[in-house]
Amino acid sequence: MNHKIADLHIHSLFSDGTLSPKEIIAIAVEKGLGLIAITDHNVLEGSREIQKLNDKKELLLISGVELDALDRGKNLHILGYGVDLTNERFREFTENNRLLFESLDERLIARMQRDYNNISLEEYLNYNYDRTNGGWKALHYFVEKGITSSLTAGFAFYSKYELSFDCIEFPSVSMVCNSIHSAGGKAILAHPGRVIHVTERNDFKREITRLIDLGIDGIECYYPTHSQEVTEDCLSICKELGLLITAGSDCHGNFGKTEIGEMEIPISWLNLGDILSHN
Repeated sequence: MNHKIADLHIHSLFSDGTLSPKEIIAIAVEKGLGLIAITDHNVLEGSREIQKLNDKKELLLISGVELDALDRGKNLHILGYGVDLTNERFREFTENNRLLFESLDERLIARMQRDYNNISLEEYLNYNYDRTNGGWKALHYFVEKGITSSLTAGFAFYSKYELSFDCIEFPSVSMVCNSIHSAGGKAILAHPGRVIHVTERNDFKREITRLIDLGIDGIECYYPTHSQEVTEDCLSICKELGLLITAGSDCHGNFGKTEIGEMEIPISWLNLGDILSHN
């Protein structure tokens, strides 16, 4: 099994991906993966669903979620692995994060309705969309109202109306880590090379170390857009401090450019501690 591929960062249609948990399993099995995790944004349903579907035990599964955190005015993502999906306090924490996430879109619509007479916040709050197309509610609403021709074109409105996920008062990194720990899970810093913007490698390492001190148990070292230097630095830090090492494609199905298992990282390259025993 250790020679098989691991992908511990996959999004389903329960958040902003296009694939159902059933489709994710089928693709993973077809590609010969051995270990996967659904890590939807601030949502546990995808991870719950895939646990029910893996009745043939064709794959090793890790329960997972990707939680937003705010650190020094910057939005960071923390992956929670091996969490107890039945833990009520953790469910409430995750749901509150989801509501915070959605509040940004409500603020955006409230500002945009001053300039577009065919949209309104009241209408938006009652709007439903087809989750199999990926993305999130506001992006679909823009297409439905004829404001944009594609989901990705809607990204431009956030900067135009001076809103970003950095504006949301998400819980701190330490609060997110504590919540994951209280549900029996491990907190992993997601794609640090994508969110830590420094030019010097020593500065990158210092910033990673600072975040580790806030409760991080490991790093998503292997990630599609990580440079060789970022991967090497993350691995070096994890090995030096005895931290967990994970890999993930961040696949969103057709709402993105990456594919499940595309990096072909063997399970044996990871350090998962006792996470597998949690499931």
